This record gives sequence, structure tokens and C-alpha cells, in this order.
Amino acid sequence: MKFTKYVVTALAGMLAASMIAGCGGQDKAAAEKKEPLRVATNATFVPFEFKDEANPEDYKGFEMDLIKAVGKEMGREVQINNLPFSGIIPVIQQGDMDIAAAGMTMTQERAKNVLFAAPFYESKLVILAPNGSGITSIDDLQGKTVAVQMGTTGAGYAEQKGLNIKQFDHNSELIMDLQVGGAQAGILDKPVADYFLAQDGKGKYEIIDIPDTKSEYLAFALNKNNTELQKEVNAALAKLKETGEFQKLYKQWFNTDAPDLPATAEEALK
Repeated sequence: MKFTKYVVTALAGMLAASMIAGCGGQDKAAAEKKEPLRVATNATFVPFEFKDEANPEDYKGFEMDLIKAVGKEMGREVQINNLPFSGIIPVIQQGDMDIAAAGMTMTQERAKNVLFAAPFYESKLVILAPNGSGITSIDDLQGKTVAVQMGTTGAGYAEQKGLNIKQFDHNSELIMDLQVGGAQAGILDKPVADYFLAQDGKGKYEIIDIPDTKSEYLAFALNKNNTELQKEVNAALAKLKETGEFQKLYKQWFNTDAPDLPATAEEALK
């Protein structure tokens, strides 16, 4: 009887310890989920991410508003860190940041190094040139100096075409060089060029389409091994579309309705 009582008591103790450990594990997992979402950006990609001149600590733009909405949907505070664009994929790979919100174009090459969430924008490369430059196509850029942003698909395309390029860390530097005559044209994403034409470049510059470039998708990038975070971010994006918040932000920044976009990175990268 004493032996039986001892065994029952021991088993009860082990069960209690197991329950405590289990609760501790659940608490730990819950706490980890509530940790701040560390976001890497390059705040020079108007109108997706840029600094507020009146308040330099504040980040503005469609993608900044979207990642904040995603973080809120996930119940996580968003911590934004401004980095050179060329250094963003490395910090995501090293795990120093959780997610990149930096106007990053989805490519098969980049997908070898990072995971992409579902795309949030469809874009295309264009040429930006002064009015009256005589530039009407990519062929007219041969022998000219072309400004590009380092590490972007625009820079990669210009290199493939064998153009004489000047590389900059930021789109703002690219446009400034174009304005002072350091380059005769720039190759960049259409929304950046559109925004510039609507502001300082109005009536002074023009956009030239590049027919042999296809539509590209922009998406958040994550560590290659973090499939759980990818699922959570995709779920948050889907919820924002369901509630209409995504469409509201899109209309606010681009003055047009949001198009139908691929639901997953895999679909967009086909």
C-alpha cells in the first residue's frame, strides 16, 4: 500500500512538473510572437518608403503604412531600421532583421537567398530623361551615362545591356545626379519616376517605356528558413485585403484601385 501510494504521489508530481513546463513553453512561444518585428528598409524609395522632412524619425510611404498595418494585424510592434539597399538581404540572411520592407522586386535570383511574402505591388522599369533629350528607347542610351540605384533590377538590366552606368545608394541621389547633368538618363522603377514627375520634375522630364522588360512584383522579404513568419505575414495581408484596409492604403498612395495580385510568392515568380 505504501509503495502504491508512493508511485501515485510520484506520478502526480511528474504530471504537475510537466504541466508547469508545458505552460512555460507556451508562455515563451507567446512572448516570442509578441516580440517587435524588426524591419529593414531603405527610406529613399518614394512613394513606398521615405523620411518625413518635418519629422526625420518618422517613415512615410505606401510600404511603410502597409508593414505597420501587417504588424498591427499580427499583434507585434514594428521597429523600422534604415539601411543601404545593398546591405538589406545580408542582414535578413544573418537573422539580424526579421523582414525587409524596401521596395524589393521579386526575382528568381533573390528567391535563392530569401523568402518572399505575397506581392503587394506590380511595377515595371522605365527610362527617365530630360525633355528634348532625344532619348526614345533603350538603344539611345548607348554611349551615354545612365544613373541607376545599386543592387536593383534597374542596375542589373543596364549592366546586361552594356550601358555606361553610375551607381548610387539611393534613388534620390540618382535623380539629383540627373538634375545636375551628371547623367543623361536614369533607369528606375515607374512609381518612383511617376512621383518625381508629379513633383519637382513636372514639365521638365519624361518617362520612356522599356518594352522588353516585363512586369515585376514588389514584396516583403524574409529569412529563407522562416516559413512560419512567411505564413503569418501572408495571413495578415489576406486579412487586410478582406477588410478593405489594403485597398484603402493603395488608393491613398496611388490614386487608383488596387489590382488583383498573385496570392503567393510562388505564383508571382512563375
